[in-house]
Amino acid sequence: MVLSELLAALRSEGLVVRAHHIHHGISAGHLPRPERDGSGRFRFSKSDLGACRRYAQNIPRPGRKKAATES
Repeated sequence: MVLSELLAALRSEGLVVRAHHIHHGISAGHLPRPERDGSGRFRFSKSDLGACRRYAQNIPRPGRKKAATES
């Protein structure tokens, strides 16, 4: 399935997710990089759908992570 089909599947489950969320998750290493077809588009599999579902339920906030404070 292509990105638009993946987004439609996630939205049908009630998740609020957009294309930039998926692209950022892939580039940041939160999501596995799917295969590409001959035109260069990502081809997502059923396992990619599960990973995107888990990622979309708890998308990390943008920005730097706060440093751990020592007590």
